[in-house]
Amino acid sequence: MRRRSGKRDLWSGIAGAWGEAVVDERAIVSLPKVSSPSRARTARVRSASLSLWLTRLVLIAVTGGSLLPTLYILAISFKGGESLYTSTLIPQTFTLENYSRLLNESKFSLWVRNSLILGIGAGILSLLCATFGGYAFSRFHFRGRRHGILLLFIVQMLPSTVSIVAIFRMLHLAGLINKLEGLILVFGLGTSALSVWLLKNYLDSIPRELDESAQVDGADHWQVFWQILFPLLQPMLVAQFIFHFIGVYNEYLTATIVLSDPDLYPLGVGLRAYVSGAYQTNWTAFCAASVLGSLPILAIFFLAQRLLVEGLTRGALKG
Repeated sequence: MRRRSGKRDLWSGIAGAWGEAVVDERAIVSLPKVSSPSRARTARVRSASLSLWLTRLVLIAVTGGSLLPTLYILAISFKGGESLYTSTLIPQTFTLENYSRLLNESKFSLWVRNSLILGIGAGILSLLCATFGGYAFSRFHFRGRRHGILLLFIVQMLPSTVSIVAIFRMLHLAGLINKLEGLILVFGLGTSALSVWLLKNYLDSIPRELDESAQVDGADHWQVFWQILFPLLQPMLVAQFIFHFIGVYNEYLTATIVLSDPDLYPLGVGLRAYVSGAYQTNWTAFCAASVLGSLPILAIFFLAQRLLVEGLTRGALKG
């Protein structure tokens, strides 16, 4: 009996040890496999490289799509004849005939001057209205303040074609038909609603403690605005001015209706009258004029590039 009980104890001990080994082996097998640091690093490098190449492809596609029309217009401007269509992107023969005829046989310089007068005048007037309007909506509390901002948005959402008859009627009553001053008023006052809202939001992000500390020292509202707030607004104002200038510089519809004197035509209206013939349009001359007409915009952009980028960055972060 003792021998049998001993054998049973021996076999039970062996079975228990075998069961524990099986359990331990299963536990080891069921543990998740941990990847090595080198494999994880390789996967991250591959993912970053793929993202970099995709970003480059997107940038190349966007840049190519943006530059291709410009390069095409530049190539056509050096092409002889009047046709816009060509079998190759690069002309077989280059000529400066289009530029020579444009500068000698048209009023191109006068049209550019008129566009510059309109763009600069309307841009300054728009900034004056937007700056003081944004300052008033941001720093003063008065009755109808919220409704005033809402009214500005409603006016801004209306397309220009809806109000063209009213604009013409008001300019006629004021005696400003066929005058650049009338267009400056229209463009300067009609494009300032969005600028008022943007400058108002930007001024809201500037702490009022700056105003209060200056007023404690004896400064009035004008001194606070001119000496404290205006230097902070300069990059934003430069960005707004460039956008207004480009919009007015390229204006065509309103100027066509209001102006009838060829000596007062802006660039767009003058070029349309110059290249339109009795039977066909001189597209090569139009391309040459487009190239020369874009030079003032490029010059302003490169001169104010730093302030423009700074203004857009501040507007994105604080506006």
